Amino acid sequence: MASATTIYITPRQRQRLFARAKKRKTSFSEELRSAVELYLDLPPEVDQAAFSALVRRANESMKRSVARLDEAVARLQSATANLETCERKLHELEQRHLRRAEERDDHRSAP
Repeated sequence: MASATTIYITPRQRQRLFARAKKRKTSFSEELRSAVELYLDLPPEVDQAAFSALVRRANESMKRSVARLDEAVARLQSATANLETCERKLHELEQRHLRRAEERDDHRSAP
């Protein structure tokens, strides 16, 4: 069971925790406990500056990956639209061909 504890955090930290809680639909306290757990899971000998740099690089890499995925999705949507247009035009050509074939048949069978 959680117990009440007073801690001092910067206004920016507070703002970020509240924003994170809102985005994740959790509470400020849950986000704070989660952050503490993450910190406590790290080995004590971890260099905080090196770890922070690693996290920043991982976030930058993730953002680049998301951007590339967004570009791929946009290309696929465009290709899908082009295929649908081609399919529609092909269907129109098939219908036109069938009508002409029927007209030829009608002319041949006419007395």
